[in-house]
Amino acid sequence: MNDPEGALSTFHEHGFAILPSLIPRDTAEHLRDLIEQRYQNPATHSADPEQDLLRGGVSLMRMFEYDRAFRDVVDYAPIADLVDKILGPDCHMISQNALRIPPGQGITKWHIDDELFFPFLTGSPAESAASVPCFSLNVMLALSDIGTVTSGPTQVVPRSHISGSRPPWKPDLPEGSDHVSLLASPGDVYLVNSQTWHRGALNESETTRYLLTTAYGRRFISQRFYPFVNYRMPDDVLDGASGRLTRLLGFHGKGPYG
Repeated sequence: MNDPEGALSTFHEHGFAILPSLIPRDTAEHLRDLIEQRYQNPATHSADPEQDLLRGGVSLMRMFEYDRAFRDVVDYAPIADLVDKILGPDCHMISQNALRIPPGQGITKWHIDDELFFPFLTGSPAESAASVPCFSLNVMLALSDIGTVTSGPTQVVPRSHISGSRPPWKPDLPEGSDHVSLLASPGDVYLVNSQTWHRGALNESETTRYLLTTAYGRRFISQRFYPFVNYRMPDDVLDGASGRLTRLLGFHGKGPYG
């Protein structure tokens, strides 16, 4: 990452930022192989709903439980440093899922990834995006070549994070809404504000698209590990964790509410 301050400025202004070659390519390929290994495991497909391992056939849940390599991504310094600068030094991971999008599929409906935090905004040029706080964001790590629009890249609408509105839950955008395709190579990372309108374009290529998505939120944003109240992080995830990783996994000191 050659210009972290530039990435921060771009993120706040446009609602997303691209960080090329942040993860070594061989590491990205290893993570991709692990995702495929988990997907091919019959236990993944036969798990009962309380385990919540696979949703919609394309999203593998809580990858940090599966292999230490995914847990280590949570605290990978260049990423976590930026996340701390955006969300503050008491933030934590709220989810980590892998997307495995085969040819002919895609999460093609436009959406945001949380509640609409700022319905009073209008997106007018008079509003400064830098003054609007970010409460949660996605760190998306490309694990396969997503170099063309036919590969089904993530698509975003710049500055939609300050529009004060949700996108229509359909593949088409309102007239006048321009989108950008986030083309990527294995190891590239892009940060997307949870309020930014985005989707995964239809994968029209002949290869499967792989993406690791780690979401982070400020401390008051709850972690999203099903079944929520009764979730218990496996002991092996915590083995050897210390310092910032412990906090990013959700272990905080006492706060105002307890």
